[in-house]
Amino acid sequence: MRLTLPRRLALAAATIACAAFPSAATAQDRSSFLLGVLPDTQFYSRYATPGAGDLFMARYGTEPYIEQTRWLAANKDNLKIPFVTHLGDIVDRATVTQEWDVASEAMKVLDDAKLPYSIANGNHDATQNPATELFPRYFPTARAQAQATFGGRDASGLSEWHTFTAEGRKFLVLALAWPADNATIAWGKSVIEANPTLPVILTTHDLLAIKSDAVSPLETESGLRLWDNLIKDHDQVFLTINGHSHGSAHLRKTNDFGHSVDQIVWDYQMAYQGGNGYLGLIEFDFTNRRMATTVVSPWVRLKPKSTLVAEYDIAVKTGPNENLNLPIDWDTRFAGFQAAPTPAPASNGDLVVAAKAKVLEGFEEPQAVLPRLPLNDSDFPEVAGTVAHWRFDPSKAGALPVGEIGAKDIAKGADMRRAALTGPSQLDDLTISTDHHSLSSDAASACFQNDNAGRNSFINTATGAAVNANAFPNGFTFETFIKIDEAWTAANNQWNGAISREGVRRDVANVLNPGYNYDEPTFALGVSNLREIQWNALGISAQGNGYRERTNWSGEILTGRWIHIANVNDPVAKTSTLYVDGAPVLRNSIDAVGLATANQPWRIGSTKGSGWLGCVGETRIVDHATTPDQWLTQRRYLPVNADTTVGGSVPATLALTLGAPGTFGTFTPGVAQEYTATTKATVTSTAGDATLTTSEPGRLVNGAFSLAQPLRIELAKSAWTGPVSGEEVGVTFKQAIGANEPLRTGSYSKTVTFTLSTTNP
Repeated sequence: MRLTLPRRLALAAATIACAAFPSAATAQDRSSFLLGVLPDTQFYSRYATPGAGDLFMARYGTEPYIEQTRWLAANKDNLKIPFVTHLGDIVDRATVTQEWDVASEAMKVLDDAKLPYSIANGNHDATQNPATELFPRYFPTARAQAQATFGGRDASGLSEWHTFTAEGRKFLVLALAWPADNATIAWGKSVIEANPTLPVILTTHDLLAIKSDAVSPLETESGLRLWDNLIKDHDQVFLTINGHSHGSAHLRKTNDFGHSVDQIVWDYQMAYQGGNGYLGLIEFDFTNRRMATTVVSPWVRLKPKSTLVAEYDIAVKTGPNENLNLPIDWDTRFAGFQAAPTPAPASNGDLVVAAKAKVLEGFEEPQAVLPRLPLNDSDFPEVAGTVAHWRFDPSKAGALPVGEIGAKDIAKGADMRRAALTGPSQLDDLTISTDHHSLSSDAASACFQNDNAGRNSFINTATGAAVNANAFPNGFTFETFIKIDEAWTAANNQWNGAISREGVRRDVANVLNPGYNYDEPTFALGVSNLREIQWNALGISAQGNGYRERTNWSGEILTGRWIHIANVNDPVAKTSTLYVDGAPVLRNSIDAVGLATANQPWRIGSTKGSGWLGCVGETRIVDHATTPDQWLTQRRYLPVNADTTVGGSVPATLALTLGAPGTFGTFTPGVAQEYTATTKATVTSTAGDATLTTSEPGRLVNGAFSLAQPLRIELAKSAWTGPVSGEEVGVTFKQAIGANEPLRTGSYSKTVTFTLSTTNP
């Protein structure tokens, strides 16, 4: 059934229309292509190996590295991707062949698809000993030579260059190995100078870094060396891309020729799941004279829905340094060394938009469930088997006196008291604060101003407390809330400990593998030099024949922000899984149960001599593995829901109102001219679709006389795919009159019928 609603408009010597509005696709037509970028893949390679328990395949049924290259290969034609560059840190451990096997298999997808790429090593790939380097074995020169774009390699076989042509323009990619020493830079110069007319994209592992705000660019010693000795005095270099520094940033510099050089750093290895499969795309847009970027994950959309974490599993990143829009007048920028090429035809739409749409195809992003805040200090799940639950008293806010209870154990009475001051420690180095995680029902915490130079205030349990002797042979769930102080620096606070067990590994019987050394604590939760959470403990090996060190690692943790930490040790699977704010970290431990003990006190605030800088909130230990619904971030007092219905109805409506009649004014005999007039149509429709059309306008008439050429009508918009209310549509009339066309005195006019209709009322 088709409903119509006609409206008529009489035109007095006039017509109504608007300049033709191009369709969305036409409006975006351009000449452009996408450059693919693979940031640090080291953890994808490491945790897809049998030695790491095939973690990705076991957890998700897919692996991120190979899914990145599969997506690039599958979309190289429809998204116009002529080339891909890898930014180094291909693997995590340079001498582990299993990791190189994973990387080689992933990159072979590009080989087989005839999608050329550059690849150069990063610091994790390098042994800096030619006899033990695995990069040349897995990515030998012969493999690179099979690519049509390959230009050559340096004497070390670790740096390479390529040329590729897209949209009628030829580019040189210079991929410099880590570290970019004097010999590497000299070789890079020779390549550029041997190709004096080609614009250069320089890729290397370490060039630009990121400030602590996680947004702003930070220039490094290695980056400035490259700038001073290679980039600034070679005008051909217009873009650099690197990894290595965790996060994303952009810097535009000006070279010695007064021209721009854009520098981009993308590296997500310390993010969720070692980077969550993110890859970069840069659109070289010659029509709109710009470079536009996006960072997407083809892997996220392949994960089982039940594994998706709303905060992290986002297929398209939305940050400012992932979505750059960089103006560049290509011909002007390259004029100093290259004649402007003949422009390629505008044959494609917005490739960044298309890439985002492609990666989101069939993917439903998880919906974040807002957490419920605690109603009071008892609004947390009580769990049978709790062996300790230390909480802080907000009424004791201020410096904690030596010997006073700092953390009360509400489960078994193993309270923690402040230890005596030692060395340069001050009383104010340990205060009870009302600062706390919003999901903790304990409205207080202990805050520490410790360092690695002797300031070491802490609280601990009493000698002989039952919890000191518990080795948790049936597994455990350990929870705490922590915040790293904003003043934290690697120099003063790296490897500092928040919570630990006193005593060292030499005090524990039957230690098969102590880790770093026998003088390490039996258990410590702390922060590395890279500001990662490290869980380091001795657990009984899967064979049950002794204790071995087992570690868990998070990605980089921001300062000044509370986080919830949970570690769940499953005695059946013999795994310990560390969660940060409810999301499992990538680097977890396997083949161990329990926590070794030297029968010494538990401590909050330091690990041996490494004092915590930050705050620690309530902390709980349960003697078995639990599920997230039992954690301290959940609520005991759950609301009861009851549903009711409220609504209204909308009558079927098609309404069309036309504005004042348009007039062409006076037609001038003997002058060739196209006359225009405008009006508007106001459209309201409650239908599922709507279409605005006009009757065939024919010719304007004046009695028995008519104009030689027909009236033309153009609508700014003529179709809707959903309801619309009061939308104004521009209408333009056009009438062409020739120089020799006879005109009769009087008024020419024509009645035009406008029709608003629907097929889905």
